[in-house]
Amino acid sequence: MWRFRPDNSNGLRILALVAVLGCWSSASTEQDLKSLVERAFNFHQKGQFAESLPLLRRAYAVDPNDYFVNLLLGIDSLRMGQPRTAVSYLKKASRLRPKEEFPLDYLGEAYARQGAYGDAAEAYIKVVRVAPGSSDSAVAFVDFALSRFASMSALLRSSKKGLAAEYRLRALALADSDASRSSLLQRAADLDPTAPGIWSGLARAALASGDFAVAEDYSRQAREADPDDLVAWIADAQLAARENGWKAAIERLNAVAQRSPGTLSHAVGQWPSQLLPQSSLTVSGMAAQFFSCVREAVKSCDMSPAGKVAEGSSAVLFHEQRWEQITKLPAPQPNQTGAWLRRGIAFARLEDCQGAIPSLERGLPKSAPDNYGMFLLSWCYSREAGRTADQVRQSASDEVPVHVMRGDILLRLQAKAEMAGAEYQLALARAPNDPALLERLAEAQFGSGKPEAARETAQAALTIDPLRLGAKRTLARIGMQDRDYSTVLPYLRELVARDPQDVATRVELGRACAQTGALDEARENLAPALEGGYPDEKGSLHYLLGGVLKKMGRTSEADRALATAAQLSEAFQRKSYRDQDPDAQP
Repeated sequence: MWRFRPDNSNGLRILALVAVLGCWSSASTEQDLKSLVERAFNFHQKGQFAESLPLLRRAYAVDPNDYFVNLLLGIDSLRMGQPRTAVSYLKKASRLRPKEEFPLDYLGEAYARQGAYGDAAEAYIKVVRVAPGSSDSAVAFVDFALSRFASMSALLRSSKKGLAAEYRLRALALADSDASRSSLLQRAADLDPTAPGIWSGLARAALASGDFAVAEDYSRQAREADPDDLVAWIADAQLAARENGWKAAIERLNAVAQRSPGTLSHAVGQWPSQLLPQSSLTVSGMAAQFFSCVREAVKSCDMSPAGKVAEGSSAVLFHEQRWEQITKLPAPQPNQTGAWLRRGIAFARLEDCQGAIPSLERGLPKSAPDNYGMFLLSWCYSREAGRTADQVRQSASDEVPVHVMRGDILLRLQAKAEMAGAEYQLALARAPNDPALLERLAEAQFGSGKPEAARETAQAALTIDPLRLGAKRTLARIGMQDRDYSTVLPYLRELVARDPQDVATRVELGRACAQTGALDEARENLAPALEGGYPDEKGSLHYLLGGVLKKMGRTSEADRALATAAQLSEAFQRKSYRDQDPDAQP
């Protein structure tokens, strides 16, 4: 992850220098400490962290409770590739000054460097609360959130069920009334009909579009898949109300409130404002408050839990979708990934993403992460990144990091490459020849249909910094688009060598190898990916693999691959989507 870090900003350096020079001026017994920190800080400013650390350790021995000693020890340990060591110092600095943003910002980075994303997320979320007006803190959180979003997106798109979750994410970004929403959800259901909440999501989309017969069918499928699906219960209530079955509708809504008042509260904005019971009808329980909120068109409808609080383990409460009660349970032990996952899902279903993100991160095992958990975590990261960016945008700051953050949001979350490129250009005007900015601009230019400009920009980034993998990835994408396979092979091979788990890039490498005659390498990259469930909706990858195998003389394997390709192609052509998007396949 590339960031504009606070240690590179003049503001922190001046702040630190003032603090260092002023803290001990009246205490003669602490002159040794002052001298040690001044010398260490001079090295720190020059990036000579190996020289600063011994001095800081001596200063720590003099006063282990000095804020700046702990902060600098944490930062410089981190810069020396010692994130585990950095954590203890940064945590202590944060305890010494709980209102300061810098220790938490670096603490988030230290945890992220170790892959402890739950702890990292907790630190970043806390720093945004501590310093809500700080662009540095906002940029650090957004950068972390987008990095995690991108990582999970790549992982999701490497499997059939994961791709279904990607379609659901795209659907969530659209308005309820958008016709594309239903087609994206239907694609997701085709790929993974067992995904939690997929059928009730389709029922809700059908209701929003006024297709009530289809909504009833989807609602039935939702209840068959999960009789405790509260969103399906609300859809049932709306369908009953449309047929003047107010008694059944009210009973359903009150039943939802018994399980999760928050779920009913979030449904206020989705319920048609004209679909209200007549004044002569007696409405009991929480349904009365629900209809009052619908009538008043309020944005927030707070509902207190109704009835007796249910008892049981988090697994039982989860099965019954009693989301609020799960969030009130004591935090699980570190190794209880299942409990953390249920806790995170509960927060997410209540649209409390700041509570959901750390729990979901802790609940996703690295070996086999849960697709639904990644779906909700991706949604929460995009939601919180957008919200944080909006807060900073209101400050009308012209700082370079703010332009970068805006560009990243536009490019990675909103797919607005042209607008993202404009933000990166504004940043480059103030920080010319920055390879990280050039790398980002090249990606935005490619995304907005300017491959030649993207090629030139990416090459400029590599001239300044030959290690920029993002620039190489953009050049690889341009070459694949131009069918210049021999040129892209070195880039793809390097990207795969750096990250062997990047299945999408391995597939691209396999495609390029197949076109250049490197048959063994093509098979080694394509076959394992497809056997592992890499999505191939149209069958084109199986067809390519079949051709490779046939050229290699592996006739029986080739026949199987080609037969699978034919089946996939036929199945894809039978599907009818109202908004077919041929570029959706990764």
